[in-house]
Amino acid sequence: MDELVKGILKDDPILIVSIDDTETVEYARKIHDTYPTATAALGRVITAALLLSFNLKEKQKVMIQIRGEGPLREVVAEADWLSRIRGYVKRPHIHLGLKEGKLDVGRAIGKGMLYVTKDLGLKEPYHSGVPLQTGEIGDDLAYYLLKSEQIPSAVSVGVFVDTDNSVKASGGFMVQVLPGVRDETIDYIEKRMEDIPPVTSMILDGYTPEKILREVAGREVEILERRRPEYYCPCTKDRVLDSIAALGRSDIEELVDKGDDLDVQCWFCKKNYRVSQEELKSLLKD
Repeated sequence: MDELVKGILKDDPILIVSIDDTETVEYARKIHDTYPTATAALGRVITAALLLSFNLKEKQKVMIQIRGEGPLREVVAEADWLSRIRGYVKRPHIHLGLKEGKLDVGRAIGKGMLYVTKDLGLKEPYHSGVPLQTGEIGDDLAYYLLKSEQIPSAVSVGVFVDTDNSVKASGGFMVQVLPGVRDETIDYIEKRMEDIPPVTSMILDGYTPEKILREVAGREVEILERRRPEYYCPCTKDRVLDSIAALGRSDIEELVDKGDDLDVQCWFCKKNYRVSQEELKSLLKD
């Protein structure tokens, strides 16, 4: 069962979050019918968003959007304060050759930008973006956290796709250096990052998120929180109608003039909605 665990070193303010989201990413793969490279990219972005969800308060959400020049074009994942997640990849049927024995996510994404949007319940959402550093997602998220939020971090995310295209392992961890940490502890953590096995290898070896967290820490930690991430999409017919209403009167009139019902599919969960001519006309009356 998928789990996200948050902990902190007992002798220094270094926060560690670890996750096994294999079932969640496999569910996303089935929904979007992704090919292996697209599966790995989508899974990594889903994992990254879940790692950021650990400090959200009630009703808050965070979205990661990757836009690149590579064949995938765009990968998006949105997580809420309960670590419920949804995501999509714009071109799911992409599979490239391996690079050094691994799925070449960096080439599939290409040069581009990483955007983070946080809905914190304020008047306007917080929005920030940074250029992609490698397209491998983990390095890119760490760069974002340093440049946009001034939080020195190390991030590792990974997805292992089996020969039958299913997700055999997916997960990650994030280490954040909080104010007041000793220099020798930073040096120690940096050395740990060099020696730690790939996160998918640990999951395949039976490591739980807590065991991964303790492996990353290498010393005594206090477990602060546990969560059960799940794939969840809150789309409804009313939300679809609201989205159409936001198009503007002239666009809605054009849809009415065509005389056909409108079929709409949710990007995140692939659920289909049919909007009748009567419903379109009612939007013009509102």
